[in-house]
Amino acid sequence: MSISTMHVGFPEELKMIKIDRVGKITAGDELGKFVRINELPDDPPSYLILLADDSEFSKGCGDYWVENREDLDDFFAEAHWEVEWSHQ
Repeated sequence: MSISTMHVGFPEELKMIKIDRVGKITAGDELGKFVRINELPDDPPSYLILLADDSEFSKGCGDYWVENREDLDDFFAEAHWEVEWSHQ
């Protein structure tokens, strides 16, 4: 038995950045890795971008930090990331 996945919705959904949710990078740099964005309690907030080889963030982990939301948007754009976010 084979299982296929179909994406329903607008392509913009892949470009939306979700905070505190795990996603899989489906296009761009770091293809196939998992990502999670943590909003830090700064004023205004800064962001920690966590990367890993697995969705539990236990293998091949790394991170980046950006100063604000604009920098976060720029980071995603420069990496050409499309992310399939979990629904949790």
